[in-house]
Amino acid sequence: MIYVNRKSYPYMEEVNEGILKQFERLAPLTGRVLDVGCGRAALGFAIRQLGWEVWGVEQSDEACPTAAKRVHTLIEADLHDYDGVGNKLGETRFDALVFSDVLEHVYDPRTVLEKYLEFVKPGGKVLISVPNAVVWTNRLSLMFGRVEYTDTGVMDRTHIRFFTFRTAKRLATAAGLTLDRVASTPYLARALLPLLKSRLSRGNSDAAPDCRALIDSSGYKNYMKWVYPVEHAVASLWRGMFAFRIIVVATKPA
Repeated sequence: MIYVNRKSYPYMEEVNEGILKQFERLAPLTGRVLDVGCGRAALGFAIRQLGWEVWGVEQSDEACPTAAKRVHTLIEADLHDYDGVGNKLGETRFDALVFSDVLEHVYDPRTVLEKYLEFVKPGGKVLISVPNAVVWTNRLSLMFGRVEYTDTGVMDRTHIRFFTFRTAKRLATAAGLTLDRVASTPYLARALLPLLKSRLSRGNSDAAPDCRALIDSSGYKNYMKWVYPVEHAVASLWRGMFAFRIIVVATKPA
């Protein structure tokens, strides 16, 4: 359970399909990857199944027990504790670095990115996912004079920074990275996902939530199998308007 301003809501796992797709594109390349702010490591476990050695950084007492079972090595620390993380990593360096829906939660994304680039080998890959602040639902809300924070999604009430495709790319290049590609995940049918989450989380809010209720539901599985490919193709025609996540893939110069 996550608590913000005395309000609680259940956390439900999802695998960041945008990041995972980019790892699939890297095949047969594998190596060691550092997933910063890995949460319960649902994504880390999926990357591990592709043949990578996955390390994670996470501080949540609720997430760490599950994450430790899913990644090869878990560092339990605040991601801003650069010295502490560095001491635990020692001389270990990584072939890939992942920030999956993390940088929008920190005050200084560039500094965080630059600090962790120190642990990446020259030529290593950096994969960043951030929400698209100007997705169509936000544009409509602003047009009617409404700015409302929500429990999840682009306007998650824990978001501190907001990104567009332009500023996400600018973040990567400002940190000294070379852009490889920019991808996205769609937000058409997915705009109904909060309703599904709400339905699945009904009941006693004080009870321990089933974090896999969403990802294991038949509705979500059918969505990913049948709807998502079509939705992705349509949304790709105008990513600035219809993208949910902005995915930046870059390389640390040799």
